[in-house]
Amino acid sequence: MPAPIVDTLAAYARAGYFPFHTPGHKYGPFAPQSLRAVLGDAAWGLDLPSMTATDSLLHPTRCIADAERLAAQLFGAADTYFLAGGSTQAVAGMLLAAVPPGGVVLLPRNVHRSVVGGLVLSGARPRFLRHDVLAESGALGVSEASLRAGLDAHPDAAAVLLTRPSYYGLAVDLEPARRLTRERGVKLLVDEAHGAHLRFCPNSEGRPTAALDYGADLVAQSWHKTLGALGGAAVLHRGQGSAVPAARVRATLNLLHSTSASLLLLASLDAARLTLAEQGEALFADAVAQARRLAERINQLPGLRVLAAGEHPELARHQIDPLRMTINVAGAGWTGYEAELLLRSDAYRIEDEMSDPFSIVLVLGPGDPEEARQRLLAGLAHIAENPKPVRDGEAFTADMLQPPLPPQAATPREAALAEQETVSFPAAVGRTCAETIAFYPPGIPLVMPGETITAPLVSIAQRLLSAGAYPHALDSSLQTVSVVA
Repeated sequence: MPAPIVDTLAAYARAGYFPFHTPGHKYGPFAPQSLRAVLGDAAWGLDLPSMTATDSLLHPTRCIADAERLAAQLFGAADTYFLAGGSTQAVAGMLLAAVPPGGVVLLPRNVHRSVVGGLVLSGARPRFLRHDVLAESGALGVSEASLRAGLDAHPDAAAVLLTRPSYYGLAVDLEPARRLTRERGVKLLVDEAHGAHLRFCPNSEGRPTAALDYGADLVAQSWHKTLGALGGAAVLHRGQGSAVPAARVRATLNLLHSTSASLLLLASLDAARLTLAEQGEALFADAVAQARRLAERINQLPGLRVLAAGEHPELARHQIDPLRMTINVAGAGWTGYEAELLLRSDAYRIEDEMSDPFSIVLVLGPGDPEEARQRLLAGLAHIAENPKPVRDGEAFTADMLQPPLPPQAATPREAALAEQETVSFPAAVGRTCAETIAFYPPGIPLVMPGETITAPLVSIAQRLLSAGAYPHALDSSLQTVSVVA
C-alpha cells in the first residue's frame, strides 16, 4: 500500500538534487551542527519545501492530495485536510468555515483555549451550554436537555461545538446532538483532538463511537496525540453530507496555513495512516488489553481508583476512552499534583498527561513497554503505601474544575483587539479581561477575553496556584492581568 508523501520525499532525496533554493540548511550542509548531531543526516534531506517535485498544502494536486484522499477513505470522511498547525489550527478552521462573523456558536465551558483563538479570529459570539461536573472526572458531556435549552434560547445559532472525548476520556453519546442539530439546521462541530484512535479500538470494549460515525459536519483530530505522527501534525475531517462546502473549508484553512508548512509533519500523517490501515486494529486491540490489565492492578492498591463508566450514575450517558486512564489518588490523601511530581522524580521517571487536585491522567497506547508500566506501578504503590490525611474543605472543591461562568461584557474578538492595560490581578475585579487565563493541563479557560473578572475567579486562581496547577497567561505568575482599557 502506498504512502504518497513519504514515497515522494524518499524518491526526491535519492535523486541527488542540490538546492539553490530554500531551505537554507541546504538539506544538511548548513544545518546547525548541535541539532544535526542529535537528528542525524537523513531528516535534513527530507525537509523539502513546496515545489514542482513535491506538492502544495494550499493547492494540493499530487502526493498531498493522494494522501488526504486515502486518509478520508480510512476514516469515513467526505474530505480530510492535512495540517501542520495542530488541532489548534483545525479548531480555528472549523469556526471560520462554519460560523459567520457575529454568528452564534453554542459550546460548553470545557473547551481548549484554542477555541478562544478561533472565536477571536472568526468574530463568533459564544453562548455557553450548561454541563455538570464530577470532582473525579471533570466536566461531563452536554446533556440533551441542556443542548435543547441552548438551541431554544438561541434559534439563530450557526453551530454547536463539542469537545469529545474530554481530557479525562469521557465521551458523551452524540446521537442527541446529531438529531437536534439536524432538526434545527445547525452545524455540528466536534473537537476530537484526543480521540483520533477511537475508530481502531475494539468494539467489544464498549469504546466510544467516533464523531464522524455520528454524522458530524466537521471534526478536528490531533494525530500526534494518539496515532504516532510528529508534534503539530493534525487533520480536519469534513463529514459525509456536511453542511459546510468543501471549497469553503479549503479556502478557510488556506488563511491559516503557512506557505512553508513542514512536509516532514505531513509525511508523518501519511505514514501514520499507512500503519493504521495495515495494523491499526491489531495494535490498538493489544494496547486496550494491556490497559485493562494495568487498571486491574492499580485498583488493587489501597486508596487508588481508576475511573470507570459504571461507578457514577451521572456517567451512564458516557463511554470512556479505554486508553485514557484517570487515576484518583485522593483516597490516599494525595493530590494529583503531588502524585505527578513523585512519578516524575528520578526514582520512577514517569511523565503523566495531566494532573488536577484529585487525579492524574495517563495516555496509553501501542508504544508502551512493560518496563514503563512496572515503573508506573511502583510509583503508585509508593503512594498507596504512604497515605496522607485525606483532605477536604474549600481548598479542594469542584469549583476548581468548573469555575462559575463570568459575565460577558464583549465578544472575544472585541476584547482581544481593544486597547488594553495591565493591572494587578486582584485589582482587575470588575474589569473586562483582554486575555485568556487557563490552567494546564487541561487548558480549559478560567476567563476569556470579553468576560468580566470576578472575585470568585481570582480566589479560584489563587487556590489552583497554591495546589500546584500551572497557569498559562501573559503573566505566568498571575500577579498581573491584561484588561480592556
